[in-house]
Amino acid sequence: MADNSYTDIMEKNHMEIPWHDYARQDGNILIDKAGLIEKASVIGRVGLIMLSCGTGAWRVRTSMNRLSKVLGVTCTVDVGLMSIEFDGTDCISQSLSIANTGVNTSKLYRMEQFVDNFPNEEAHLTGEEIHRRLDEIEQIHAIYSPARLGLAAAIACCAFTFLLGGGPIEMMLAFIAAGIGNLIRTK
Repeated sequence: MADNSYTDIMEKNHMEIPWHDYARQDGNILIDKAGLIEKASVIGRVGLIMLSCGTGAWRVRTSMNRLSKVLGVTCTVDVGLMSIEFDGTDCISQSLSIANTGVNTSKLYRMEQFVDNFPNEEAHLTGEEIHRRLDEIEQIHAIYSPARLGLAAAIACCAFTFLLGGGPIEMMLAFIAAGIGNLIRTK
């Protein structure tokens, strides 16, 4: 049991979403001709991936609105720190949430490219093909190791403590707490 970490034995709080189940199995219907449920699955998944990259609610909402416009869907989106709720005009409601947040600029860049190119590229694909592309983007991992991210957080919090008037003891405690906390969070 020495190889198991606490995160391996903890039960997941969120269920995995079977995104490919929302795509039609025949694979011949392009997303712009697909049903509302299939379109909503693409729009919601794009928003969820962007939210998991650590981007702000405004960017998530803008991206979802851009896809909605291309797909002929009107949606109202409420984006929180770790959740997205949106309603379509034909009564499709989704409430999506992520298990944890972080910053992954590599994945965010690919998602922004995806959204920018959607009208010219992905809008001419099937829902299954789009979800496969999103699978590839979701597999992009952070560039930095947990140890480097922990060190960066430790230095930043130590510096903020100094800027807020903290002394050497407070700075050291902030350094240790932030470093260990971020290291555990990324694991």
